[in-house]
Amino acid sequence: MKAYNMKEYPSLFTYKSGTTILHRTSAKVKLPVMMALTVLLFIAGIRQLLLLSLFLTILALLARLPLSVFAAHVRILFWYTLMTVVFRFAGKPLIPSILLPALRETALYIWQLALVLLTGTLFYETTSTLEIRHTLTGVQRAFERAVKRIFKNKGTLPDIGFLLSLTITFIPRIFDAWTSLNRAWDARGGNLHAGLRASWRKFSVLIPSLFIKLLAMASDTDRAIRNRSAP
Repeated sequence: MKAYNMKEYPSLFTYKSGTTILHRTSAKVKLPVMMALTVLLFIAGIRQLLLLSLFLTILALLARLPLSVFAAHVRILFWYTLMTVVFRFAGKPLIPSILLPALRETALYIWQLALVLLTGTLFYETTSTLEIRHTLTGVQRAFERAVKRIFKNKGTLPDIGFLLSLTITFIPRIFDAWTSLNRAWDARGGNLHAGLRASWRKFSVLIPSLFIKLLAMASDTDRAIRNRSAP
C-alpha cells in the first residue's frame, strides 16, 4: 500500500521565506525583470536560450529552490508535452519531412515554456504577496501623479495597481487550491489506484471541485473588497 505523503504535492508559485540574495532583492526589480524575461524567452534564438537557461539555473541555485519544485515542473511539462504532441500530429502523415520539423518546433516551445515556468517560480517563491501589492501600489501612485501633472486632472483614476496585484497574487492561490485537493484525494485513498481509468476518475472529480473552490475564493475576495471600499 502506498503511504500518503504530504510532500508529494509541493504548492507551486508559493512564497517561501528565506535570506538568499533573491529574497532580499526588491520586488520593484524582480517584477519588471520577470516580465522582460517572459517576453524575451519567446523571441530569443537557440544561443540566447542557452544563455538564459544558464542564467536561470544559477538564479535557481542562489534561491535554493527545493528539488520537489523541479519534480513538479517535470510532471506538468510531461503531461503538457504529451497533449501537445497528440494534438499537433493527429491526422498528419508521420513521414520524416513533416515529423522532424514539427518535433523541433515542439521541443523549442516546451523548452521556452519550461524556462517561463522557472522564471515565474523564482519570482513567486522569493516574493511575498505583500511585497507585490506594495510595489504595484507604488507604481499606481506614481502613474496617477504623472497623469494629473500632464492633464491637470484632479479626479480619481481606477486603482490599476490594486487590480494587477489581485491578478498576480491569484495565480499561486490556484496552485495552492489544486495542491489541497490533491492531498485531500490521496488522504481518502485516491492514491491506492493507478492507471488511465483511475487518472480519469481523479481529474473528473478534482477539476470541477477546483472550479467550485476558485469561485468561492473569488466570491470571498470580492466581498472583502466591497467591505474595504464601503464608506
